Amino acid sequence: MLEVTILVHAGQLVAAHDQPAVVNGAVAIAGEFIHDIGPYAELATRYPDAKIIGGKQFLCIPGLINAHTHGKGLSDFQRGALDNTLETWRFDTYDKFIPLPTYEDVAYSAARLLRSGVTGTMHNMLLPDTTGYEKKYEDLLNAYRDAGLRVLFCPAISNNNPYVYGDNDRVLKGLSEKSRNILTAPRPAGSLTADNYVRVVSDLHSQYHGSMSRIGLGPVSPQWTTKELLLEIRHAAERLGIFIHTHALQTIFQKLYPLKFFGKTLIEYMNDLGLLGPNVVIGHCVYPTESDINLLAQTDTGVTHHPSCNLRVRNGIAPAFHMLQAGVRVGIGIDSKGINDDEDFIQEMKICYLLQRIASQELDSPYLSARQVLQMGTEIGAGLIGYRDEIGRLEPNRYADMVLLDYDEMCRPFVDLAHDPIDTLLYRGKGSHVHTVIVNGKIVVESGRLLTLDEEVIGERLAKAASRPRTETERGKVQAMDELKTQVMRYYRNWPEEVEYEPYFIVNSRIDGLKHK
Repeated sequence: MLEVTILVHAGQLVAAHDQPAVVNGAVAIAGEFIHDIGPYAELATRYPDAKIIGGKQFLCIPGLINAHTHGKGLSDFQRGALDNTLETWRFDTYDKFIPLPTYEDVAYSAARLLRSGVTGTMHNMLLPDTTGYEKKYEDLLNAYRDAGLRVLFCPAISNNNPYVYGDNDRVLKGLSEKSRNILTAPRPAGSLTADNYVRVVSDLHSQYHGSMSRIGLGPVSPQWTTKELLLEIRHAAERLGIFIHTHALQTIFQKLYPLKFFGKTLIEYMNDLGLLGPNVVIGHCVYPTESDINLLAQTDTGVTHHPSCNLRVRNGIAPAFHMLQAGVRVGIGIDSKGINDDEDFIQEMKICYLLQRIASQELDSPYLSARQVLQMGTEIGAGLIGYRDEIGRLEPNRYADMVLLDYDEMCRPFVDLAHDPIDTLLYRGKGSHVHTVIVNGKIVVESGRLLTLDEEVIGERLAKAASRPRTETERGKVQAMDELKTQVMRYYRNWPEEVEYEPYFIVNSRIDGLKHK
């Protein structure tokens, strides 16, 4: 049996979303695992040689789980893009950006996540240039290893509908010959493609799948991936026993596409392909029908909710509360688009909490509770990134992933003692209250400072890389993207007129609305 070496003391200890707050509690850590949990006085007597950290001023909770992200050290805004509707905004981002070194980009993101209390994340890596992908994947996984952040890595792949959902030839015909040639140039040798994708992921799985890093499959979205590749991915996931993370129903256009072209909803289409189930996680899911939600619940398919990203890219508000009520497992993901570009996961939890309080206009109607948000950000998230029963709760034999927050500072100058600490966290907490973060039994953040990486040096390297002048080839790609965006807007112009709306949320009304007898 491993010796208990660390005793974490907290004036308020919340071991899980469904556990009461324990006053003056403690967690005993032996190696990578939680060995014991209980009152501090008892554990301090039981393990007299353990190093004691924390104190009465702290709140201890399980490590937070960012269940969907793209690992961007510099945000899209920092790199030159203003947020807008997804179907046009995406042509202002990846293909226009000056490339950044993968290690520094991912490490800087990981550092900020850790400092906001995140101990596990899912990374769906989007590569506009997939040449040299082996080195980029290696750098990515090394960055998470060096930072000390647990990760499920799902390399992204797309091979369908590159410009619009449907008639891509029509869009290409509207472009100048120069732009058309730039956009349709063949991929260089050595690129990641649909033909080698499953083999690449299988190789990563055999090399990196372990306690701190796990490997999954990341088809970007069903509408951006061919049926043949989706089926191949499903078979690979079954063979390897790994997760599939994708994006679906993020916008009204994604809702309309399968209805127009397949005669069914996107969730029904995925179900027909066998792409729903406990190992499948869908990002965003802003526009599901009620029958979609029931299908997600029946198949135990996971969903990740990204409130800040959905606001910034003008998607709308996902019916996360309705999905939870129906029995869908819903986690939280920053999606590399936090409300302040700072990867503050506690802020993301707060935005999730506040947005879902408008689920009804009836007095004292049910709404998302702070404890449910904690569950989304811990135990549910742990299951969605492949660590079910291993993290997400503070219990013996689970990995020792936990966070100490300065609860005294959070409550300053006064908060009524009758409040549940998790209510206080969701009302008043923020990433700056994170004091200590422990991952896999190791202290990686202490007094709010990351111990594993030099953030300042990494940030300087990123700034230098991002500020270089564009090459002539890169300037040509920017012009092609601008031209393409104009054609895309024309293509979708009348689509919204083809759908009727019956929102999950009542927000406001443009008429007096009084029903007369």
